[in-house]
Amino acid sequence: MNGVMFGVKLSILGVIAALFAAGCFYPPVTQPPPDEQQEVLIPLPYDLAWDAVNAVITQNAFHVQAQDMTNGIIEAVGPRFTLHDADCGKIKSIAGTYTAEPELNSSSVYNFLVRPRGPEASIVKVRATFNSSVKVPLRPATDVDCVSHGIQESDLLREVLVAAKQTHRPAFAKPSAPPGQAASSARVQSSAPAAVRSQPRTPSSIDKAAGDVPASMRGFSLNGRSTMPDLPAPPPN
Repeated sequence: MNGVMFGVKLSILGVIAALFAAGCFYPPVTQPPPDEQQEVLIPLPYDLAWDAVNAVITQNAFHVQAQDMTNGIIEAVGPRFTLHDADCGKIKSIAGTYTAEPELNSSSVYNFLVRPRGPEASIVKVRATFNSSVKVPLRPATDVDCVSHGIQESDLLREVLVAAKQTHRPAFAKPSAPPGQAASSARVQSSAPAAVRSQPRTPSSIDKAAGDVPASMRGFSLNGRSTMPDLPAPPPN
């Protein structure tokens, strides 16, 4: 009997030791970032603000899972995150208490929201969701929604502000004549008057008639008095 009781005590102690060695998981206690840290007002109309947000998504090599321009929603998947980005809780084991590390299969999802604020301004919001499996000793892995520190959201909104300054509507300029054609037209216009002046004037019918009159018979009238010389009387018959 003594041997049996001793064995039972050892089993109980082994179970207790295993429970202590298994450890415990404590969820994250970090508070989510305030709304002011997750939104920004940019001086762009809605369509250009949408373009600026998409430019930032492309710049960060995010994968767009869904987007709806009518409602101003874009869902994009980012790379693996680190403890610098979010709090995934703590693990307590027989070795002590330590911070839960995001695993290699962790994911980050960014939800962008674009809203018009009048005809020439828009509000851009971004919400980050971090998820990772957490391994607790002697327990199955647990999926944890980690709480963002707001660092990634602030960085993305700063990039949106920079992109907003570089986003403009395309400017359409009037087509201009090629330089060679413009110079040729200018030369033609400048030489045209000289060419006209250099051409001889075609004599009119009046000039021709005046040319048939002898020089001695040409004259003009001044104050009703003719300056033409007196013509000799016709000879008598």
